[in-house]
Amino acid sequence: MDAVQQIGKVVKDLAEIDVASCMSLVVFANAVEDNPFMAGAFHGVGEADKVINVGISGPGVVKRALEKIPGASMDVVSETIKKTAFKVTRMGQLVGNVAAKALNVPFGIVDLSLAPTPYEGDSVAEILEEIGLESVGAPGNTAALAMLNDAVKKGGVMACERVGGLSGAFIPVSEDAEMIRAVESSNLNIEKLEAMTAVCSVGLDMIAVPGDTSAETLSGMIADEAAIGVINNKTTAVRVIPAIGQTVGDYVDFGGIFGKAPVMPVNTNSPAKMIHRGGHVPAPIHSFKN
Repeated sequence: MDAVQQIGKVVKDLAEIDVASCMSLVVFANAVEDNPFMAGAFHGVGEADKVINVGISGPGVVKRALEKIPGASMDVVSETIKKTAFKVTRMGQLVGNVAAKALNVPFGIVDLSLAPTPYEGDSVAEILEEIGLESVGAPGNTAALAMLNDAVKKGGVMACERVGGLSGAFIPVSEDAEMIRAVESSNLNIEKLEAMTAVCSVGLDMIAVPGDTSAETLSGMIADEAAIGVINNKTTAVRVIPAIGQTVGDYVDFGGIFGKAPVMPVNTNSPAKMIHRGGHVPAPIHSFKN
């Protein structure tokens, strides 16, 4: 807990420097190599000094494919996503090969992640709503996201030579226009976002919280995501922005692909006593899962 406590304080200190500069710190549990996506990009230690890694996206393409099958069963929905992911990933494989050849460097991996942008029609949340949710954050949200993630991976793995990175749907609030609207209408909260992180990539991402949120509360949020990652043997992360001088209902506007983050309410019950215990949480047992 010592490290988590210190990281929570660092997040708070960075925010107090200048929240408008979009300075961000991302904290990972089980960080993966060969990740081409910012803000957690890594060059794998087993790779050559120079390598081409490709990250695909295309949530808008998936949504348009689902628009063609209204009322279809979940089996058909999953198969449609799988076939669409195959096509998109195949293009990523082609682009990676061409770029590697042109630059005379090895081709590394294709990351299958669905990464949204703030632009209309490029939203992971809209895919979930096309599957059948009245709004992202509704009951059934985590199940729909799990199915989406699984179908993307099944289709993408078949389409390329080497898959790596995070390879899952991203749920950054400020970078997804429909998620922003869901927060504005109180249909999506931090607790639901945390549940979603158990089945997708990668964690509480690009979320603005009130500027008076304590370092201990930030540490608790980081600890919760680390617990989800470690217990489930998956990658999780936290990238939250304490909006200094702002409160729930205000906005932090980053511009461009970073979008705008509505300041979200945070549970005000304090984890300070737990965080200040310090020490280390023992590694969990993974051998009794049979």
